[in-house]
Amino acid sequence: MSASRVRTKERASIGLAAMCAGWFKEVGLQAEASGLGAVLQQDYARLVAFLGEHFGTVVAPGVISSVEEAIQAVAAFRRASVDAVVLVHIMWSEDQPLIALLEGCNDLPLVLWHYHPTGHLPAFLTTDDLFRRSGTVGALQGSAVLQRLGIQPLLVRGTPGNAALGRRLSELDRALAVRAKVKELAAGRIAGMCEVMTGTRVHEQALEGQLGVRLVEISAEEYASACEAVPAERARAFQVQVARAAREVRVCEESLQLACRNTLALDDLVAKYGLGVVAIQDLDPELHRLAGTRPCLCPPVSAEMGVAFGMESDVNATLGLFVAMHASGQPCMYTEIFSYDPDENVLLMGHAGVHDPRLASEAGVHVVPDYEYRLADKWEGAWQEFRLKPGPVTCVSLYDTGRGYRMTAFEGQSLPGPLRLQGFAHAVIRPDGGVEALLAELLQLGLTQHFAVAPGHLVSLLATWCDVSGVEFKQVAAFDGGR
Repeated sequence: MSASRVRTKERASIGLAAMCAGWFKEVGLQAEASGLGAVLQQDYARLVAFLGEHFGTVVAPGVISSVEEAIQAVAAFRRASVDAVVLVHIMWSEDQPLIALLEGCNDLPLVLWHYHPTGHLPAFLTTDDLFRRSGTVGALQGSAVLQRLGIQPLLVRGTPGNAALGRRLSELDRALAVRAKVKELAAGRIAGMCEVMTGTRVHEQALEGQLGVRLVEISAEEYASACEAVPAERARAFQVQVARAAREVRVCEESLQLACRNTLALDDLVAKYGLGVVAIQDLDPELHRLAGTRPCLCPPVSAEMGVAFGMESDVNATLGLFVAMHASGQPCMYTEIFSYDPDENVLLMGHAGVHDPRLASEAGVHVVPDYEYRLADKWEGAWQEFRLKPGPVTCVSLYDTGRGYRMTAFEGQSLPGPLRLQGFAHAVIRPDGGVEALLAELLQLGLTQHFAVAPGHLVSLLATWCDVSGVEFKQVAAFDGGR
């Protein structure tokens, strides 16, 4: 793995459900000896090959023309543990096999491919030409079945070989891989809820029921015990590593070693519970009393594995960080919107906490005291002070509305320049739209202050992840005609 990427599941597995009416068999048009039957098999092979270019695995049980074949296809999909089903009406099709398929795959994302075998109509069509292109009839007929069953598929369209369709399928492959990763997650919450922030509270049933994420409670006492269990020589070795990597260290040796020990304890808890997300209630007085200082360096093993860390007990926002990390394949920054400048049209974003130093600009990382707790704790602590590297970014919030999860996102640019803020890891973001209009829309929408900042343009991919995960998606900060 390169130094700039995080480890993630790379490819998704899909099941191909190509529907064709049994009537064609009954009247002899789908027989192998018929011209239409041979063309149908060639078209099916093209479907399989094209999907194979864009997904990790394609489970292709053959053309489905009966209820029995639909049941057999479902069984094949289940054996392979596919991440989604791609439904294609390869020619006109009948409802009963479709209903059997949908009933058997009702817990899987459904992708409806509005398929055209050639992308055009000949000047004159034979009857076989018409039947070959009759998938639109089946798709429209089948849409009534989907509507009455309350199924809203993700729609794609086009002909095998179409470049735009290929890009869309590759995006879908990535989104499904992230969905599969999320559904395997255990999310650790250290030191309980942050009582002063009601919007960050986690409803455990919603977390597990909608997203498949299991919550693991870790007390401040257990965290402190994990800190004490870190061998001194291991903490010293990590201390040397941190000091060598930093541009400057402005804390005492004892404080840095304590911070290193407390950070390595996170690696140990991640390994103990198999965590992919860790939200720390870093404002908890008991955590500070027992551990001496909160962890604000970067746990090396967890960072390499793509574990997401957040603060103030915001499991939901940290899960959004995880999704953004694994969508982008790169480290992302846990932030909140500190403030803004309407004249510069920028947001100042950042947060105390566990940050990956690979996020830093060329100016590098300074290890500085914990400016929030240096007077309250026995030790001065150790933070990473840096500015996010420049480039395109996507800012992401995952929030439990009480009626379900909603992801809110906007795109923009992380601007270059010197440090803009003392102590904090921070970013200066110019959104695609005006900052005042953006903030007004966020305030009317309702969410928390916490955002993940991810490198790259990810809105389309994140919207697709929301589609396949049953999460509401909202893009904000469209161009408003100026500031």
